[in-house]
Amino acid sequence: MLEKQLEQLGFVKNEIAVYLALFDLGKCRAGEIIKHTKLHRNLVYQSLNKLIEKELVSKLVSKGIAVFEANSSESILEMVDEERSIAEDVVQNLKQRQEQSPRDIKVYEGLEGMQRARERSLQLPKDETVYVLGASQFSSTPDLESFWRKYHRKRAAKHINLKILYDRNTEGEILNWRNNLDNTQAKYLPFNAESPTWFEMFGDILNIGIPGKEPIVFSMRNKNATEGLKKYFEYFWNQDVVVETGLEALEKFIYSMLSELNPGEEYFVLGASVGDASDPGQRLYDRFHKDRVKKEVVTNMLVYKESYDLIKKRFEKSGDPDGNISHLKTFISAPPIPMQINMFKGKTRFIIYGKEPVIIYLDRSEIYDAFRAYFEVMWRQETQILRGPEIIKNIWLESIMSGELKFIGARGYFVDKYPELFEEIKEAARKKKDLKWKNIVDLGAKQHPLNKLPWMEARYTLKGSKNPNVVWLWGNKVAVANWTEVEPVVFISENKHLVQSYNDYFEELWNLK
Repeated sequence: MLEKQLEQLGFVKNEIAVYLALFDLGKCRAGEIIKHTKLHRNLVYQSLNKLIEKELVSKLVSKGIAVFEANSSESILEMVDEERSIAEDVVQNLKQRQEQSPRDIKVYEGLEGMQRARERSLQLPKDETVYVLGASQFSSTPDLESFWRKYHRKRAAKHINLKILYDRNTEGEILNWRNNLDNTQAKYLPFNAESPTWFEMFGDILNIGIPGKEPIVFSMRNKNATEGLKKYFEYFWNQDVVVETGLEALEKFIYSMLSELNPGEEYFVLGASVGDASDPGQRLYDRFHKDRVKKEVVTNMLVYKESYDLIKKRFEKSGDPDGNISHLKTFISAPPIPMQINMFKGKTRFIIYGKEPVIIYLDRSEIYDAFRAYFEVMWRQETQILRGPEIIKNIWLESIMSGELKFIGARGYFVDKYPELFEEIKEAARKKKDLKWKNIVDLGAKQHPLNKLPWMEARYTLKGSKNPNVVWLWGNKVAVANWTEVEPVVFISENKHLVQSYNDYFEELWNLK
């Protein structure tokens, strides 16, 4: 038991043997320790030196002969106290560095990731509050419910408060259980619609969660956005909200917005997507954007990647083929959800799509400011770090639409490992006229089928094949894919200077003789 306890304090096996021998033998020479422990003399002297450094053992030299003696056992407590003091300094320095960070955005994937995101709230001080907006039955599956029960017990024990708003389709039993916990209040949202996402606010952290088989949570550290959303939460908590439903209500809203905006003024859309072509709502938007372009009102849209090309074509047909007043950027890589947020002139409108659209009217400036702050963070985010084969497939499909894709170091690893995904890519490539791929790679990849595709031109001037990275260049983007892990990890950037730098590098390599 004693040996195990010393090991838990950071002692290694030989140090434990030598240290305990000194308690058995008392003051003694190294030779006696060697004989007692049966360790090699070098190991004994190494251990003695380590113990002396830790101030647990003293060395006395008399007439040229070294004698060793264990210090008071209380020295172990002093050692631990010193280590704790160092650890506290490290924690404080790390906190300061974290607070000084200009932007902290994390992505948590899967059930385990969602749990890690929420457990960050357990670090709050006593009497602080966690706010959850839009919780639903989708976040109360059996696996998650087991986690929530453990989490809430820990939270209540730490005297951290919780205020949570559920959608009205959530079973009453779930709310009742929450309300019976200490430091907890739960209510229904004041409107009847399933919530496809939820927001968590605590401290200066804002989490945006999307449920499903593989849930995903986007976590950002932004005090202004978090504080603004807390006020928005309290608005729902304390007041009724104006809610309208139906296609006529949607038409009424978007045209009233258009009438309020003057030529050159702008509005912002968070999470835009395109539904089924037969949906009358899509025909409404086709007509609306023709009228918007005619009036020269500017839109800035963060759209789901699945809808990017369709919305771009809509703007082209509406009379703005060059995107002069119709600005688009890809939103997040998660599957699209049937909800978008429109912001204009200090007003916020939620549009939730279903059998009938639901429009939620919010006119408080602090709510607008909070969502605009979040929009700006996402709009300016030029760089993303993503992982998984689906990300690579999506890059390939996106590049096909641009007409040209340039590689540095593509050796066909994706083609070999994910042949079914690549078949989908090849099928899309065959349908694209005048498609061009260029690949700069080493001679070892010369015979790979990737480099024999009819739309591929490869040059084998790259030296060596040990670089685990592949560079992709298409449109206004650069991606660096790393294949050293089980799943590929991809760095994607739209920074124009970075994209230009990689393009210059490609051209230099391409023109080598």
